[in-house]
Amino acid sequence: MRSLSRQLTASLAISLATFFVVQAGMVIVEVRSLSEETILSRMQHDTEELVAALDTTAAELSIDWSHVPTIYIRPFSGHYFQFRSGKKSLRSRSLWDEELPVVGSDESREMIGPDGQKLLVLGKQYLIHGNVVLLSVGEDISRLEQTSHTFLKRLLLASSLALLVLLAMQVWFIRRGLAPLGKLRDELHQLEAGEIDTLRQPVPAEIEPLVDEANQLLVAIRQRLERSRNAIGNLAHALKTPLTVVTQILEREPEPQDRQEMQQQIGLIRERIQRELSHARMAGQSPGGFWRQPADDIDALVATMQRIHGKTIDCRIRLAADCILRADREDMMELLGNLLDNACKWARSTVRLTISEKPLSLIVEDDGPGMDEPTRQRVLERGVRADESKSGHGLGLAIVSDFVAAYDGELELGSSDDLGGLRAVVRLPLDMNP
Repeated sequence: MRSLSRQLTASLAISLATFFVVQAGMVIVEVRSLSEETILSRMQHDTEELVAALDTTAAELSIDWSHVPTIYIRPFSGHYFQFRSGKKSLRSRSLWDEELPVVGSDESREMIGPDGQKLLVLGKQYLIHGNVVLLSVGEDISRLEQTSHTFLKRLLLASSLALLVLLAMQVWFIRRGLAPLGKLRDELHQLEAGEIDTLRQPVPAEIEPLVDEANQLLVAIRQRLERSRNAIGNLAHALKTPLTVVTQILEREPEPQDRQEMQQQIGLIRERIQRELSHARMAGQSPGGFWRQPADDIDALVATMQRIHGKTIDCRIRLAADCILRADREDMMELLGNLLDNACKWARSTVRLTISEKPLSLIVEDDGPGMDEPTRQRVLERGVRADESKSGHGLGLAIVSDFVAAYDGELELGSSDDLGGLRAVVRLPLDMNP
């Protein structure tokens, strides 16, 4: 992958070089245009003096040379004029035996004149005694061309030096600006080595969101690792007693009542494994989790629960069709699955699921026997184990409580007003349509 510093330097060098070249071209054009305008202005003034020097009383073209500037008298001086009327012409002595080409009235053109000089020729037309007189005035612009070339060379040299200085300054600025990335890389090495647990290096505002997201990801990874470790520790602790009981039963001759106790202990083991595995799989509010089609998934889950339990589930979903939740899909399906499964186990015939947004609320009600207030408070206490919940609601609601806590939500248990059974309300502070 190409270096970011080199890319920035190269793009800046191309931009500056283009700017200086265009600027130099514009300056040369403007300087040349201004010089030509100055020369044309001077030539315009000379035409007026030359016309004033004409002898208008003579029958033929004649001029009073005493009123003609001396620059038009010295041969090949670079300043020339020529009057033309019909086939007659009157030339400046500076032309010697040469002639100026005819130029239209109020027209200026560049052309080659006497002695190979590059001339700028201005044409004027006058009406004298009923005769049309054309005046062509020319001036050598070779020195102007030479001066322009010299100026262009100096300008290009100065621009090149300025370009090099600016590039050197920009390279220094770029390296200084990217220096925090180098320090951030060192922090990543320290993070990999376990010397630090978060990225703390100050970075530019453009990179700060990336560092914040990385820190959130690190927190999520640590939380998952902590949950996995806790799940393994809790599982080992919880299985110790049931396995000891089962082992003792197997070491003696099992009695009929022992079989029932073994089944009970095995059930506790199964429930504990289910809860701890659900807790370990929980994603929580980690970055990157999205539930993109909640309505479709909920419909499929409700249909599955109806087939498994044979109970009618009245499903009411008030979510936008294109609603997307910033939450892990598996977490939400596990949470809803436990709520519905718990309700279906105790319902006589009907379970009602209501889902609304702003904030996201999941309400599950059943027409079962319900749960008294002390039991509801006991189930909501954190740390209640499956083997401590004798009512049958404990495991599913305990798993739901874990998920709600991971999302900083609320779990409320009460009685359904019209169905008469348990009413479980889950409120989650999740963003919609991210």
